[in-house]
Amino acid sequence: MNEFPTSGSDFARTLARRSMILVRAVGRAAGEGLHHLTVVQATLDGVAEAQCIITGPVPNEDDANDPLVHVAYMLAGTAMGVSAMLAARTLDPQGEVRFMSWMVRDLVAYPATAEQSVMAYCISEDRDLTDPLPGVTFVDAPVLA
Repeated sequence: MNEFPTSGSDFARTLARRSMILVRAVGRAAGEGLHHLTVVQATLDGVAEAQCIITGPVPNEDDANDPLVHVAYMLAGTAMGVSAMLAARTLDPQGEVRFMSWMVRDLVAYPATAEQSVMAYCISEDRDLTDPLPGVTFVDAPVLA
C-alpha cells in the first residue's frame, strides 16, 4: 500500500468518496461505542490488512497517514475486481463487545451471518481458535444503506 490515488483523478475521487460512504455506513450500523474496523484482502503477494478505530467524527480524508484512509483505500480496491472482508468489533458503553462482518465487492457490502463472522474472526493464517473469545457476541450484520 505504498501508493494512494492522486487527488487529481476523478476516478480516484469517486472511489475514495464511495469508500468513505461505506465506512461511515458501517459506523452507523455498528451503533454507539468504540469501533475497531479491519479489512483483509487476498492479493497476488499474499494477504493485506488495514485497521482503524473510530471514536468520533470521521477524520479528514486527505490525510494519507490516517488509518481510516488506509481502510477506505483498501475498500476502494474492491471496485477493481478484488474482494475484501470488512469486520467491525464494537465496544459499547455497557462494556459489551459485538462483532459483525461484511464481504465487500465493487464497494458493495454483503452482510455476513453471525456464524460466518465467527469463522472469519477465529480462523486466520496465524491462528485457529476453536472457540470464540469470551465476552465477544457475534451478530448478523445488517444491510448497509
